[in-house]
Amino acid sequence: MTYQWPLYFCLFLALWSAVIGGVFSAFSEFIMSALAQTKPMGAIEAMQHINVTVIKTQFVAGILSIAVFSVLFAAYSMIVFEGAALVTILLATLVYLPSVFFMTMLGNVPMNKKLEQLDHTTAEAETYWAVYTRTWTRLNHARSIGSILTAGLYIIATITLITSGQV
Repeated sequence: MTYQWPLYFCLFLALWSAVIGGVFSAFSEFIMSALAQTKPMGAIEAMQHINVTVIKTQFVAGILSIAVFSVLFAAYSMIVFEGAALVTILLATLVYLPSVFFMTMLGNVPMNKKLEQLDHTTAEAETYWAVYTRTWTRLNHARSIGSILTAGLYIIATITLITSGQV
């Protein structure tokens, strides 16, 4: 029980993953639902403003930092831990990277950039909005599930580290 920082780090990663999953879920369930019920011109303009604003938040910093910290922690864990604790930490990383980080970078962000380039008053924007709301929200649901699953895996890893006496 000499080094307990990995225990706290697991909890930190679990907490941030859960917060991110909650924000994704709330966005899908409340905000996108409300925007989908709004006239496209207003909804598109609102989403364009949201996308500009979100870039400057701790939320985006959290998405990016969890990806980096998870990879570094997984590498450290491969040297220091064994058994179920190691497997669970590796699984958390393997869930987070494709379902949250890469889905964000390769799915949601490109869609946001395309939406940003459109004039919200045009028919082209209205047509894209119909596709955007459906596809973007589905991707966001997947990110919610991935984040929450990652949080659960880090919680299990924390418990496993304690019960196995590895920290």
